[in-house]
Amino acid sequence: MPRISYVDPDSVTDPDLAGYLEDSRRYGTPRLESQAIRAHVPAVLRTFNQSWQQVFREGVLDHHIKELARVFVAKSLDCGYCAGQRSHLADIGEREIDDLIEFRGSDRFTEREKAALLLAEAIAWDPLMADDEVWAKLHEHFTEPEIVELGYFIGLTMGQQKFLKTLGIKHGELGRDNTAGLAPEVAATMGRP
Repeated sequence: MPRISYVDPDSVTDPDLAGYLEDSRRYGTPRLESQAIRAHVPAVLRTFNQSWQQVFREGVLDHHIKELARVFVAKSLDCGYCAGQRSHLADIGEREIDDLIEFRGSDRFTEREKAALLLAEAIAWDPLMADDEVWAKLHEHFTEPEIVELGYFIGLTMGQQKFLKTLGIKHGELGRDNTAGLAPEVAATMGRP
């Protein structure tokens, strides 16, 4: 069990908050377990979900790039809970996911994707890695609003991933019947393909 209890999703009566929890069941990202912890503070659940929708699913930068950055951060932090999630909107193959940490030498990523991953790497590992060369690549491939959104999203997801890792939550603790948004190998451990 996690270090903070789950709010029973069926006990949430606010229609917006109940809708956020239902979306987690349907889409799998963010997962129901993490949302049920955020539900202890309705303002946290509300603002996290609104940021997630407006910046991750929507926004000025294509979703695919943000999902690559999210999974890169999860793998960098060794957060199995977060790294085991997949966005159904991103259409990223598991071979790409496997190559994320070694993206520099991989031929699976475009120069645009690699530029975004350089920023994710600098934010996750060492901000000094974002030198003039990295910024030149970012400005070559992205507009300034896209860079701002990417940086904000990386910071948001990295902070949440670090917090979730401390909690010890696991997939399926609020129902093993929902494998939406899970990597194939994680879904298989829950007894479903």
